[in-house]
Amino acid sequence: MNQRLLIAVDMDGTLVNTEAEDRLRDREIAALEAVREAGHVVAICTGRNRPSLDSLLDRSGWHPSDLPKVMLNGAVVDGGVDHGVLAHNVVPRPVIARLVQLFRDHGTLPMVYGADHDGGELLFQQGDVNPILQRYLDHRRDRVGAMTWHGELADALPEAALEVGTIDRRELIEPLTAAIRAELADTVRVINTRSLLGEGRYFWAEVYHHACSKGTGVERIAATVSPGPTAVIAIGDNYNDLDMFAVADVAVAMPGGPADVQAQADRIAPAVEQSGAAVILEQIAAGDFACPAGSDEETA
Repeated sequence: MNQRLLIAVDMDGTLVNTEAEDRLRDREIAALEAVREAGHVVAICTGRNRPSLDSLLDRSGWHPSDLPKVMLNGAVVDGGVDHGVLAHNVVPRPVIARLVQLFRDHGTLPMVYGADHDGGELLFQQGDVNPILQRYLDHRRDRVGAMTWHGELADALPEAALEVGTIDRRELIEPLTAAIRAELADTVRVINTRSLLGEGRYFWAEVYHHACSKGTGVERIAATVSPGPTAVIAIGDNYNDLDMFAVADVAVAMPGGPADVQAQADRIAPAVEQSGAAVILEQIAAGDFACPAGSDEETA
């Protein structure tokens, strides 16, 4: 009997083309379900928060109740109906306030993603919005909701939040990131990923509790949902996926991602436009995917 696998698969840039997509294609759904029917575990590992991911899955007509999810790059880990919430790491209000000020000091407009128990609401600072951030916000408002605009965000901060983040040009994001790391490295973790909407010129700066990453989320899923001998296959495209590549037995990158992310992968999938992640999932479901090094899984 083949070894049980845990397949940790990213959403934006991997299963769907950009962070503005609002549903999975039929081939991706069929491939995800085929892997599950083959006895393996599929976990969606995404930078989206719960309202955004749930909206996409509901629109797709594929939202299994037992589906494990790693959301907001590991800030929230959900083991599905049988296991419940495995992690919910928040940043306290004083730290949120300092982050909002740092974002403003560096010429960017911060977004605050509220805790799940507060509905996961997105609070946004009004101002001169760049076109890529505006596109993201327009999509979020139209497809997800759960967001409010504030003339002065600092006056409307929640007691706890899962993330403070923004999208802007690289020349603004890099010094902002350096300032956050210099001042708050023991408290928070900041992740930069390339926006799929900005033709390589715009990047996310996303700040979380210091213990968060997709890698730690995958490890929680592996220990709780799929205990015992389990090989991990990670499929992703961007810098926030490197943490789950690091804990995987086999890492698969999408060709549309940054070259230095692809360099950390064991395999490169076909392009997302060609349903590349579905191709890999179909191989796994059929038993045709190469076995993890050192595992005792039978080869196809």
